[in-house]
Amino acid sequence: MEKTKKQGFFMSIKNSIFNFDSYQDFALEDMKRGIFYFLKITLLFSVIIAIVFSILQVVITIPNVKNFIATDIPDFSYADGILDVKSDEDVTIDNIADQVLIIADTKDIDDAKINEYKDKINLYDIGVLILKDKVYLKNSYTGTSVQEIPMSDIGSIYGKSEFTKQDIENDINNINMISLCISLAFTVFLGFFITYLIMSILDIIILALLSNIIAMLLRVRMKVSALVNISIHAMTLPIILLLIYAIVLMTTGFEIKYFNIMYRGIAYIYVITAVFLIRQSLIKQQMELTTIVQKQKELKQQLEEKEKEKQEQEPKEKDEQKDNKEDESNDKKEEKDNNVGKEANGEV
Repeated sequence: MEKTKKQGFFMSIKNSIFNFDSYQDFALEDMKRGIFYFLKITLLFSVIIAIVFSILQVVITIPNVKNFIATDIPDFSYADGILDVKSDEDVTIDNIADQVLIIADTKDIDDAKINEYKDKINLYDIGVLILKDKVYLKNSYTGTSVQEIPMSDIGSIYGKSEFTKQDIENDINNINMISLCISLAFTVFLGFFITYLIMSILDIIILALLSNIIAMLLRVRMKVSALVNISIHAMTLPIILLLIYAIVLMTTGFEIKYFNIMYRGIAYIYVITAVFLIRQSLIKQQMELTTIVQKQKELKQQLEEKEKEKQEQEPKEKDEQKDNKEDESNDKKEEKDNNVGKEANGEV
């Protein structure tokens, strides 16, 4: 197989999806080129996800937070590590999301009441209990037990020793949306790029092993670089579909239950198909080579026969030339004798 002209990045994306014949060219490329292609498409994917996620969070979440604080949270004030919520009863918020509960009670309460509140937040995946001088946080996703955080630490995180509900609302209104979006996008990009890169490398290793098994079953010898390049390009369509699905999920909440199976299944189909087509191409080339060799043999045989005929004709031609020369010599001699006879008879 001869090496073909190198393809550009976007042309490689197109051919990876729509042109299975290009996988024969990808297999012949240097592994470095395949790795650079993988890094580029992963980088592009991560940048788009980070931008879309950040814009949605800033445009949708910030107004929602402002509205939530204004309508669902009563007036409060914080000073010297003590929070004071202006409410005669405890504040319970359970409408933020499923399995999320927030309870706030800054009155002087006994341990029995605190334990009652802690039992309530333990029933949820994420629970927050806010008291006047401390916060209890429960997060099932981290696998840790209920954490106790001093209220003074919360104040330090906010960066102010004293503030009120109105101060927080004013600070939210003064947020520079563009700066926040850029900062959030950069943070999301780094986290997502590293995470997805590691996951994709594992997928590529699995695909390379699968393509090697298929190649062995089909009795096709393939280099490691070819297996890796084929696996990388086989991930192109799944990555694009994942990008589309992620955007749809973030904007609409629409979820495809078995998307992960489809994501990997498409890559497997591309790898298997590519190896089969490469085998067919090799068989076709072998047949063409056999035909060329056969024709060369036939041509060589024809040339040998002509050479043999030529060698056989050469003695005959020499004999004929010799006979012709003798005939010419005899003719000349006879003509000369005739002329001599005529002169003897007095003929002119």
